[in-house]
Amino acid sequence: MDRLFVNFSAACGQIKPLHSVNNGPLKVGMMSRVGNFEDFCAAGIPYVRNHDASLSPNYGGEHAVDVHAIFPDFDADETDPASYDFCITDALMETTVASGAEVFYRLGTKIEHLPRHYGTLPPKDYAKWARICEHIIRHYTEGWADGFNYKITYWEIWNEPDMNEETWGGTREEYFEFYSVAATHLKACFPHLKFGGPALSSSRIWPIRFLDYIKERRAPLDFFSWHIYGCTIEKFIERTAYIRQILNEAGFESAESICNEWNYIEGWNGDDFIRSTEAIRGIRGAAFTAAFMLWAQSSSIDMLMYYDARPCAFNGLFDFYTCRRLKGYYPFYMFNVLYRLGSCCPVEAPEGLQAAAAKGEDGYAVMVANFSEERREFTFETAGGAERYEIILLSEGYDAEVIGHLRPGKSLLLPAMSAVLLRGI
Repeated sequence: MDRLFVNFSAACGQIKPLHSVNNGPLKVGMMSRVGNFEDFCAAGIPYVRNHDASLSPNYGGEHAVDVHAIFPDFDADETDPASYDFCITDALMETTVASGAEVFYRLGTKIEHLPRHYGTLPPKDYAKWARICEHIIRHYTEGWADGFNYKITYWEIWNEPDMNEETWGGTREEYFEFYSVAATHLKACFPHLKFGGPALSSSRIWPIRFLDYIKERRAPLDFFSWHIYGCTIEKFIERTAYIRQILNEAGFESAESICNEWNYIEGWNGDDFIRSTEAIRGIRGAAFTAAFMLWAQSSSIDMLMYYDARPCAFNGLFDFYTCRRLKGYYPFYMFNVLYRLGSCCPVEAPEGLQAAAAKGEDGYAVMVANFSEERREFTFETAGGAERYEIILLSEGYDAEVIGHLRPGKSLLLPAMSAVLLRGI
């Protein structure tokens, strides 16, 4: 029989913020008749990236987050608070911060799928755009213009400039210059904050040229953000290794690798896309989510941010119409148990299963995911830890419910497409 071994007597770093998401909670009355605020808080989401918030009327639509929404007249005086419209974004930010999450702020614009593009066009003055962003940062972190003193560590410069005109209407070289100008100015203004990008879509040569450019100009890159969609863990593993490889080869060994868009996708058109959205809302998507988060704990990824928690087809956490929990909510809820414990412990898992374990002042826990069509049985063995564990199962028939107890040395049968949290008691 397969064996899963957890060494609770040792530690191997900290549990990473891998249960972060794009877009925050909805409160009843905040542009929405239904809400998910309490459930969002219960999942302990650590970071919320606010990209594409302006696609949803629930967050304020065209009036929220994007730089051109906050600063609608580019010819206005960027030092004058009257030039800025913070109202809707302030409300959105307040709700997100109230949930306990830290905002991961994307400076730039949403994706634009329409025939004509507006916000995705390159700013006509890169230096002024950087100064506008400077004042946005001061508003949310230093109280400028009747603002706030939020802790917002991460500031991302644009989104997917490598894709097409839906995300960046300029050339590759224009983005390189744009990033260099903006990042250099903002890092000089706020050396204690982290600036990065480019929220890479999928290109392989593009990021190498980008890294060469900013290295030559000594532009800051505190983190490198990138995106991936697929339906196999192997694809995600290969992409993760490639990103870390090109960062190290370019001399950016200290830059964080942040995958801040990802989800289960079989294909982007027709039946493939329909199957994908159905899977995202069900147990297959949930098992995939759990498996990738658990695998990422021992990888070179520093942070994951699931796309998406806003009301849309990619939201596997909450129902579009009711905001009720879907199957995909529970991997976040379960992983948060590990995150709150804090210290990661070494795990040896059978091939095909993904696992991570943690210990802390509140006890011990291990989470295991089975993203396969077959049931998997294994013997649970430990060094140290608790004498007995609750079995909290996520499967087609259970929503992270306690179904029994398990002692080390005993076996556990995992259903196909499932995840389990073993929490010491």
